[in-house]
Amino acid sequence: MFKWMNLFRGFLMGICEIIPGVSSGTMALLLGIYDQFLGAIGHIVSKHYKKSIIFLLPLVIGMGIAILTMSSLMDYLLTQHTIPTHWFFIGMVLGVIPMLFSISNYKVEFKAAHYILMAATIIILYWLSTVNESGTSVASTDISLIMLIGLFFSGMLASAVMLLPGISGSLVLLIIGAYPIIMRAISEFTSLNFEVVPLLVATGLGIVSGLLLAGRGIQFLLRNYTYITYAVIIGLLFGSVFPIYPGLPDTAGTWFWSIVSLSAGLAISTYMGSKNRQSI
Repeated sequence: MFKWMNLFRGFLMGICEIIPGVSSGTMALLLGIYDQFLGAIGHIVSKHYKKSIIFLLPLVIGMGIAILTMSSLMDYLLTQHTIPTHWFFIGMVLGVIPMLFSISNYKVEFKAAHYILMAATIIILYWLSTVNESGTSVASTDISLIMLIGLFFSGMLASAVMLLPGISGSLVLLIIGAYPIIMRAISEFTSLNFEVVPLLVATGLGIVSGLLLAGRGIQFLLRNYTYITYAVIIGLLFGSVFPIYPGLPDTAGTWFWSIVSLSAGLAISTYMGSKNRQSI
C-alpha cells in the first residue's frame, strides 16, 4: 500500500541531503524507517521488487520535492544565519547518539576494539572536514563526457554513503568537488535552463546505481558484523559534527539564537529517537 506519510518522511530526508554534514540516513533512523529503507533498497532487484517500489516511491518523490523546493531556503539560512543554523544541525546529530548507544547494547557488547574503531572513524571524519572544499562551478565549465562520467561516479559514491547514519552524501560531494556543480545545475534547472539536464541525469544514474550496490552491503554488515557496524555508525555521527561546526558565535544575539537552535535540534532529535527507537 502506498504510504502517503512517506512523502513527508522523504521530504525531511531530502532536506538533509542538500546540507553538507547532515545525513539522510540519520533522519531515516530518527523517523523509524531505517531498516525498512535498507530492506526495500536491497530487495528492489529481487522478486519482492513491487513491495520495494511501493515503499520507496513516496520517499523518492518527497526527497525530490525537498531538493527542488528547499535549496533556496537552505542557501538563505546557511548564508544569512550561518552559525545558528549549523548549531541546529549539530543538535539534530548529537540527539540521535544516545539512541544508538542504547540499541547497540554497548555496555555488554562493546570491547576495547569497538571503541578504537569508533575513535578511528571520528579521526577520519575530522580529517575529511579539513580537506579543501573548493569546486568548479558549472557556469564556468563546459559539459564534457569526462565531466558526466565523473558526476556519475560522484553520485554513486554519495548515495552509497548517505545510507549510513552520520555522514551525508552532500559532504562527500563537497569534498570531491562535485557539490557546487550539482547545486548550480539544480538551480539552473529550476530556472528552466535545460542545458544542465545531462549533468543531472548522469548524477541521478550514479545515485541509483550506488543505492542498489550499497543497500545489500550495509544489510550484510549489520547482520554479520552487527556491533562493529554500530561502532562505526556511532563514530560517523560524532565525526559528522566537525564539518558542520561553524565556530563560536561572536555577538550576544548570535549566542542566544545558537543556544536556542542547538536546544531545539537536540529536543527534536531526542524526541523523534524516543518515539521511533528500533534496532537497525
